[in-house]
Amino acid sequence: MSGELSIGIVFSFNKGGAKVSRSETLTIDVAGDAFSHEIQSIGTGNVALVEGAAVGTPGYILVKNLDDSNFVEVGITGSYTIKLLAGEVALFRADAAIYAKADTAACLVEYVIIEA
Repeated sequence: MSGELSIGIVFSFNKGGAKVSRSETLTIDVAGDAFSHEIQSIGTGNVALVEGAAVGTPGYILVKNLDDSNFVEVGITGSYTIKLLAGEVALFRADAAIYAKADTAACLVEYVIIEA
């Protein structure tokens, strides 16, 4: 089967006469059939996101910082390349363990990991 994962993105910016708008939809073939959907408390140290026993190799990851005031950093194997302010969301592709750490105090993050 093909096209098991569908991702839609709407991006719009309009300020001071400068504006841009983009809309993209991707349909992706996924080899695996497992996923993990969790809410996890992330402390200020290096914390691995729990992938669940069924997820072999991570593929696409959607993560949202549920905290009202603190930011969370997210990355692959401890290299933090994504910073999520309070309430922000990110979608990215990974092929290794995903790690996170909170800035000031523990934060809840919600995430979905789709097996590659």
